[in-house]
Amino acid sequence: MAGSILLNVLISITGVLPSIFLSGANAVVFGLLGGFFVSLTGEVIGAGIAFILYRWGVTKMVRLKKWQVSKWLTKINDSSRIKQMTAISLLRINPLIPSGLVNFGASLTNISFLDFMLATFIGKIPAMVFETLVGHDIIFLSENKFRLLISLLLGILVFFLFWSRRKEEDA
Repeated sequence: MAGSILLNVLISITGVLPSIFLSGANAVVFGLLGGFFVSLTGEVIGAGIAFILYRWGVTKMVRLKKWQVSKWLTKINDSSRIKQMTAISLLRINPLIPSGLVNFGASLTNISFLDFMLATFIGKIPAMVFETLVGHDIIFLSENKFRLLISLLLGILVFFLFWSRRKEEDA
């Protein structure tokens, strides 16, 4: 179990590697519920470590310090804790935004580590449910075709909802 959590942490720290296959493997090895919790634990710990590393890096790099006076960052920093946490949770649910980008963006703000971790935990739950189910059902395709189809259709629906909303905002 510790090895699988560590792999999830490493995947989460890199921020660009897909974790769906490890989530599926966790579901096979530890069961759907156990695999979900193993994957969620690794993802949240990894996001926390990445946040700390990014925040440390931001303090060391002069170019990144300039971002801290940008309009959008000032607006985020002036927002309430609840709004900051809600934004991070929603960004975690959005399938179009890589986890590493959320970690990096949050590290530029004044959000506390504990608020970041709570928002990450809340936002990662739907993503880990989806990844665990889909990964598991891909491995056991012959037994779970219908559930996999439903999961993928729901995932596509969420993707298009976020994508169409993004297109409206860009217009």
